[in-house]
Formats: sequence, structure tokens, C-alpha cells
Amino acid sequence: MTEPTTTSTPATTPTPSTTSTPAESTDAAEPVATAASNCRRLTDFVGTDADAWAVVNDGVMGGRSNGVIEIGDSTLRFTGSVVTAGGGFTSVRLRLDGDELLDTSRIEMRVRPDGRTYGLTMEDAAEARGRSVSHRADLGTGPIGDDGWAIAAVDYDQLVPSLFGQPVDAPAFDPASAREFGIIIADGTDGDFALEIDWIDACP
Repeated sequence: MTEPTTTSTPATTPTPSTTSTPAESTDAAEPVATAASNCRRLTDFVGTDADAWAVVNDGVMGGRSNGVIEIGDSTLRFTGSVVTAGGGFTSVRLRLDGDELLDTSRIEMRVRPDGRTYGLTMEDAAEARGRSVSHRADLGTGPIGDDGWAIAAVDYDQLVPSLFGQPVDAPAFDPASAREFGIIIADGTDGDFALEIDWIDACP
């Protein structure tokens, strides 16, 4: 991982409040295409195995931030608390097989934000000083609807390569060799957070 001194916390899945027939997981190596927009559906959290995701907290760095995820009712909820004394971040990560982002140029997500600033983190084959490079950009959202949902998007050319949170000289993010997708909160603000994600697309 880009922050090798962090610890991974297994994700947890709550007992669904309704009964439904699980669909085939869309976190598999063959993402579903979204015909209307020519985007590729990475996941819509229907039948998604929570074990495919991992929470990475700042504990070993001396931080006390804590994040957890819950997957249910076709959404992922990333909640917890950020403590800036020490590490000051928590994140959720999904390992990729390598071809999910092929021939795409941006990520789009339908999210229910809470007013805090989140970041998109991507990892490819790039390394610096023997460590994997993280490519990061703030996850900007469009207008929020009456239901609280909004579309968030990041173009790959907005991603800045970094190592241990500091900019590093490295090639631009290469979607053809993508290894990891992540959402991070490291906005320098103490307190609780809650981000809900409905679906994640990779778009041309």
C-alpha cells in the first residue's frame, strides 16, 4: 500500500433490513458496461462481497482515526471519525485485477456527501524509492439533489502522484495498469464523517 505503516481493518457488512435475491458481484474482473453513458460499471454494491474492500486507518502512525464500512440496500456507507493528532486520515480500498479501467479517463460516482472533503486515491504499477505511488485528487461533487444525492467525478489527469502524502516525481496515473481504487478522508478536520456511495463508474 502507499502508506505501509497503516493497518487494515476488515470491512463489516450489516444484516440487511430487507430480503432480496443477490445479484452477481460487480467487483469481478469483468465490469458491467453502462450502455447509456458508455461508462463501465465497476460496482453498484448489489451482491457485493464486503471482504473485497478493506479499511485502512492511521493507527500505527500514532493516529486515532477510525473508519468502517457497511454494505447493504445496494449502497456502501463509509463512516467513522477523523482525529488529526497523529495520522489524520482513514480510507477504504478496493484491489483491482488490472483491466477494469482500461480505455477510461475518469471516475464517476453517485454519492450522498456530508459536506466534508474526500479524495480519490488510485494506485498503478508506478514506484518511487521502492514504494508504490499513490495518485490522489479531491473528489468534487456536482449539485446535490433534494434527496441528498450528487454525482462526484475525477479525471485521471487531475490525479497527483504522492508518497507518504507528499508529492513525488512519478509518471501520470496509468489506467491500463491500475491496481487499487480508494476513497480517503484527510481534510485536516477532527470529527465524525459519513459518505454513502450508490455506484462507481469508469468512463471514457
